[in-house]
This record gives sequence, structure tokens and C-alpha cells, in this order.
Amino acid sequence: MFNPLSLKENDNLQLSTILNSPKESFICEEVLNFTDAQNSEACRYKLISKLDYKEIWLEVKKDRAHNYQLFYYKKVEELEYDPSFLALVGTQSIGYFSPNSNTKEQVIYSRISKKGEIVMPIKHLVSEDELPSNPLENGYFKDGNDNWYFMTKRSEGTLKNFSNKLKKRSWEYKYEQNRLLIEMQDFDNTLKNIIIYEGKEIERKNIEKMIG
Repeated sequence: MFNPLSLKENDNLQLSTILNSPKESFICEEVLNFTDAQNSEACRYKLISKLDYKEIWLEVKKDRAHNYQLFYYKKVEELEYDPSFLALVGTQSIGYFSPNSNTKEQVIYSRISKKGEIVMPIKHLVSEDELPSNPLENGYFKDGNDNWYFMTKRSEGTLKNFSNKLKKRSWEYKYEQNRLLIEMQDFDNTLKNIIIYEGKEIERKNIEKMIG
């Protein structure tokens, strides 16, 4: 079993999501392995805060240079099946307004490309009130029906296979040090349950396993 932090169920640890900030106490509730399209090993730890009982994920995987990467994620939103939202998931960039945000501005995240993912070109129609001042100079075109459009690419995501037999299709985005993770459960190639997580990359020194 790939378990880079050597944690098991009911272990106690302290974690800070910002370097040199006070650490918060957690208990490890579950340890899951998974592989993705790159067939690389990764581990996801489900942690429960001792302060407010909120759940976060701590995810550890290796990059292409075989260095460990650590990320924490917290669930911010769960959506029912939404074709309009799904049409945007996997595109090169996505605007997201977190329900937990104190601002009223969307954050524009850029998709993180993954080895082995399938990327398809798509035509995106836009109305005239969405056009910039010089559409032809900014990558917009008109089709035979006089509709304005631009071309972009859409990823079908990465299929993650978990050790508890769950399958999830995943898309990862970033903005500066912040991460946006969108996952859906894959039941025999049928996608259900859109869950959105926010997170960021952290350092190993932010985590301390407690003895006893």
C-alpha cells in the first residue's frame, strides 16, 4: 500500500495550510490509494477537524521527477447533474465563484494538463453582447449561420481508480497557488454527483504526526 505519510485510521496529526501559521488538530478517518491516467500511485487521506468536525482531504502523489507533492482540499459545493456546467468543465480555463468567498468576483482558473487525458477541440458559440470590441482580432469567427464563435479545447478528464473500487473522473485547475478540483463519480461510464473542492499545495513541514 502506498502510504507516504505513514498514517492509519484514528491517527492524530496537526496541519497548517499556510506555512508558519498555527496548526489545527485532525484525526485520520480513512486512507485510500488511487491511480490515474498516468498510472502513478497516489494516496488520499480523509481528515476530520477536532475543532469543528469539518472534513478535508490530504492528497499526496509523485510528480514526473518522482518528488512528492502534497495538496489539501475542502469541499465547497455539490451540484446535481447540470449540462450547462458540464459543458464548461474541462475547457482550458473556467471561472468559478466560491460560495465561501468574501468577494463577488469570479476567479479564473487554468486547467492543469495531464498525461494520458483525451482533449477534443470544441466550438463555443457566443452572443454579440459577449464579444470584445475587435472580435476578429481576438480569435472570434462567424460560421455559415452568421453565429459568432471561438474554438477551444476540452479535456475529458482523468479517470481515478480508488482502492475501495470507486471510480471518479477528475479535472484540476489552478490560479497562482490555489487549486480547484472537480470530480464526478463514474458508474459504468455514466457521470453523477458533481463535487467541487478548493485547495492548495502545501509543504511536508506543515504536517506533524502526533504520538499517543
